[in-house]
Amino acid sequence: MNNDQVKRSGIFYVKEPAGVVVMWRGKVVERYASVEALVEGHLKGQQALEREMERVLQAQYRPNHD
Repeated sequence: MNNDQVKRSGIFYVKEPAGVVVMWRGKVVERYASVEALVEGHLKGQQALEREMERVLQAQYRPNHD
């Protein structure tokens, strides 16, 4: 496979417009103004997933009080 056929995945700095781009298999998934914005978004996503997992687990183990 030559370089033209390789679909890039990763986090890349870009100059125009300045910022950070997240790519997955050759497609831009998200753009951020800075690394700090990327990390903040990542942390918010993780926290949301943790809250949802907590909610699901509590629903499974908490008896229904209907």
